[in-house]
Amino acid sequence: MKMNTSIIDESTSKRKVVLLLILSVSMVSSASILIILSNSPSLVKVFWRTLYGALFMAIIGAVRGDLSAIRTPQVRNNWHWLAGIGVILSLHFSTWFQSLEMTSIAASVVLVDSSPIFTAIFSTIFLGESIRRRSWAGILVAVAGAVFLVWVDYGGIDLGALSGDLLALSGAVFLAIYFIGGRKYAKGMPITVYTSIVYLFAAITTLFLCLSFGYDVLVFEPTEVLIFIALAIFPTVLGHSVNNYLLTKVPAYVVSAAVLGEPIGATLLGALILMVYPAPLVWVGFFIILLGVAVVLADIAGKERVQDSSLDDTNGSQPDSLGSDS
Repeated sequence: MKMNTSIIDESTSKRKVVLLLILSVSMVSSASILIILSNSPSLVKVFWRTLYGALFMAIIGAVRGDLSAIRTPQVRNNWHWLAGIGVILSLHFSTWFQSLEMTSIAASVVLVDSSPIFTAIFSTIFLGESIRRRSWAGILVAVAGAVFLVWVDYGGIDLGALSGDLLALSGAVFLAIYFIGGRKYAKGMPITVYTSIVYLFAAITTLFLCLSFGYDVLVFEPTEVLIFIALAIFPTVLGHSVNNYLLTKVPAYVVSAAVLGEPIGATLLGALILMVYPAPLVWVGFFIILLGVAVVLADIAGKERVQDSSLDDTNGSQPDSLGSDS
């Protein structure tokens, strides 16, 4: 009898993983549009997005009865790590939000979503999660599509947007570290507890940054408040929080690779809402990205199929709760 080496947590079905990946990618795709629609400084947007995100996840946790988990050793012994992950999330949002003001939507989003290459490296080094050659190939193909998309978007090299590019690339590194942190520390606690703590520390970090730069965070203009709430609900609660849940079920590079589909959703929303239409060659870049993501997901499905199905997988028959890892 073979040992089950499935890369998907045995309590979760492959169908559920795929559906949640589709949900998270579609939700995070709205972030860049909402960010651009807001007139507030980038750091102020980050502060309210993370603060509202922490509040909403805490409310969901309270309704579900998850907040009692705060007193468990799993949470108490890892407060410093959760705080650190919150700081990293703040840095990811801050660098990426600022890049959207300095370069195009497509360039900013695809550069920040080049994180799979960093996630794959970090997963191998820090988590010991070996990556098969086919998945590596898919990741590299998707990143190549992202690079092609940026080149098409610029029609060459635009030195004036170099700072924005570097900020977006920095955001990619921070995103990869954030995914690795979630993969390592989100397990064993309700995802509502994990995310509300991480988002709260991200908000506190961003508040200090806002005060350092002299930004007024007290923004109560109705349209801005609605945008902040939308940022908290759609790309944060339904996007990042779902991703954090998935990180307890599949390797970090899987979630990171799937998020490469975000540039497609962001560009389509940009065309629909902002009337910013991509050049024809941009669709070639989209196809390359999707091809790379498809290779990674096909590799996962293939590895799952070769596992020994004769094992008594009692956990797999039990329903799995989004708010609990039990």
